Amino acid sequence: MIGGAALAACAPEANGQAQAPGFPIRRGVNLGGALEAPNEGEWGYRIEADHLSAIADGGFDGVRLPVRWSGHTQGALSRIYPALFARGDEVIGQAMARGLQVQLDIHHFWQLMDDPRAHAGRVAELWDQIAEHYRAAPPGLIFELVNELNDRYWTAERTTALYREAIAVIRRTNPERLIVAGPPDWNSINGLRGWTLPQDDNLALTVHYYSPHEFTHQDAEWEDDPPNFGREWGTAADIAQVRAHIAQAADWARAHDVRLQLGEFGVNRAVPLAQRALWTRTVREACDAHAIGWCVWDFAGTFEIYDVERGRFIPKMRGALLG
Repeated sequence: MIGGAALAACAPEANGQAQAPGFPIRRGVNLGGALEAPNEGEWGYRIEADHLSAIADGGFDGVRLPVRWSGHTQGALSRIYPALFARGDEVIGQAMARGLQVQLDIHHFWQLMDDPRAHAGRVAELWDQIAEHYRAAPPGLIFELVNELNDRYWTAERTTALYREAIAVIRRTNPERLIVAGPPDWNSINGLRGWTLPQDDNLALTVHYYSPHEFTHQDAEWEDDPPNFGREWGTAADIAQVRAHIAQAADWARAHDVRLQLGEFGVNRAVPLAQRALWTRTVREACDAHAIGWCVWDFAGTFEIYDVERGRFIPKMRGALLG
């Protein structure tokens, strides 16, 4: 387990900068395709310390760490294997040593959608262990309850009820830690309609954005019937639509007095680079206009912004995010 003193010693304020009001990670990167895979490396990417250095040195202030906790458990109480905790400790410690904040989530818990009644109780069981393990970690470690609840079972009411149970468990050991929750319907902005955020003194809202799906996911190799947008993206109407969507999320967050993050956004690498960069810049600038913290998907996976072989950020993508 990471000791509080040991982890605090390697957790300076993010890149030495005072954080702007709002969500604490202002410019984040998702470490997708690694610990969310069935086993790290099986999807072609493994997190390395040099990658975290590149993220910190490149001008970003945090990372989101998706983890498939549900796939590494044993027994009726879903006991998490110590090896996964050890790997999580390693990555979190390396990130914080470089001044990066870390957002830790439960990712790819597919059983919640396939058989929700049988597996909903496991969310609190997992968080009971995760929260206990990281109870002494510094505030720069953020907990995100669960990634992208979807399917008809996860109504607004059931989503909120699930979150309440998980938050209650976390608060027993982490009374002040920032917790992040997203709406049903894949954490989409549309999912905010009719949804009630749980009550908590230190809760933030995350939404994900991949609109239009036919563009951001076109020619996606993992889809059975990959979409095709059929034209270049970037008309005045296209850009206006993105701005309207982001403004809708910002308005909801203001109306409910909650901090907001765009926790995922990106374009599949099969899309021409110039198009990827244009869409990414448009979304990022819309977030900046509303002072929304963001976390791009992803570092070196299928929506890559970093070229692992060359050991550098893809210039157009870095420019779209930080230019």
